[in-house]
Amino acid sequence: MRRASISAAAVRRIAVAAQGYAARGRRATTAEVETAVRRLSCVQLDSISTVDRSHRIALGGRIGDFPRDAVSRLLARGRLIEYWAHEACLLPAEHWPLLRPAMQVGGRRWYGEVDRTHPHLREHILDEIRARGPLGSRHFDGAARKGEMWGWKPAKQMLELLWNHGELVVAGRQGFQRLYDLPERVLPPETLDAPTPKEPERLRELVTRAVRGRGVLTERGIVEHWRLRGGAPRVRPVVDALVDEGALERHAVEDGGPPVLVAAGTELDPPAPRAAVLLSPFDNLLWDRPFARRVLGFDHLIEVYKPAPQRRYGYYVLPLLRGDRVVGRADLKSERAEGRLVVKAFHREPGVRASGGLDDALDRALDRLRRVIGLETVLRA
Repeated sequence: MRRASISAAAVRRIAVAAQGYAARGRRATTAEVETAVRRLSCVQLDSISTVDRSHRIALGGRIGDFPRDAVSRLLARGRLIEYWAHEACLLPAEHWPLLRPAMQVGGRRWYGEVDRTHPHLREHILDEIRARGPLGSRHFDGAARKGEMWGWKPAKQMLELLWNHGELVVAGRQGFQRLYDLPERVLPPETLDAPTPKEPERLRELVTRAVRGRGVLTERGIVEHWRLRGGAPRVRPVVDALVDEGALERHAVEDGGPPVLVAAGTELDPPAPRAAVLLSPFDNLLWDRPFARRVLGFDHLIEVYKPAPQRRYGYYVLPLLRGDRVVGRADLKSERAEGRLVVKAFHREPGVRASGGLDDALDRALDRLRRVIGLETVLRA
């Protein structure tokens, strides 16, 4: 049902509150990692480690410092899986049936034509894993091929193909390298045996999980959450049905932009969040960049792929969220040998004053982050 319009400020508070950022640093358990991923529906992975892996920064901002091996243990126990959502993500294992249609068409297909160029590798790799248990690409011979994606060797490409098709799962990591195993040796039978939902029901689940995980979304934001083909027209009939049934609420926004969707019963005027946290560049809150500009007033830039002279803020820049506002951007680097987190630069957002507790908020956020990373000190230029 459509109700009276709500303010953009209320939308912002709902969006930030739903992320569950912690107001103070703490230590968390492996079980809390699983709970956090389930609450968010998915958490993006990224290989860049200039500060730390993205998922560790993202989860650390919500639950605090957690065991280094927590994610690998949860993958090995079949509690979490890795697959494509917004990008490559950690997801609750019960999402597996929802992802089968993507597996049937081969996922994102970044593995090239290895099934055509090296078809023999499929059974060789599967036989080795059956006999030896979880293996990574380094366990297979073969040099990288010039001109292939990221210089991947054929065995790595075939492992990626088998993972994209659901013939292998990620059963843990050594460092950041995936270990692959057979689904039946990792995932619980109730997950593997669960039927694949019919497409309308599958879309209902994806829509509902996205809105619950993000707190408030537009139809475009739902599409972006899962990178669904077909865009908003594909999800609109499902959204309309969920609104008609009362599972979701659709609200106009006073700024005149597209209406937003929230789960039924969502508090529409929540208290202002209080956390001061440095966000991963790949944090869930920032996935829908037009929405971030609209409700946060924040133009999110990821500049790691730009040549240095073209960067405005720096290489690996973490937005500083204070309460329900992004107030600055910190260009950071972890110097692990020295045990310190280095602030190369900090840029205040337009209109944000240097006074008013900004320095204290940054100091608190930096201290929390260095504990999540496992560093001893913070060095501010």
